[in-house]
Amino acid sequence: MEIFFGIIILLIYFSIFFFGYKKDYQRNPKEFIKTIIGMPTSFLLGLFGVGFLDEKIKKWTKK
Repeated sequence: MEIFFGIIILLIYFSIFFFGYKKDYQRNPKEFIKTIIGMPTSFLLGLFGVGFLDEKIKKWTKK
């Protein structure tokens, strides 16, 4: 039962993600991927106090 519930939650999450960001991805796929990878990573690094890596990722996403 837990597996079924988890699969339903994942399907809902991915469908919202797909339909919500589909136009952004079509507009500029390379920048979209950088944003999706860079934003959470930068947030976590800043949260744990690793400022120099945080700045490197911010520079990488702005290229």
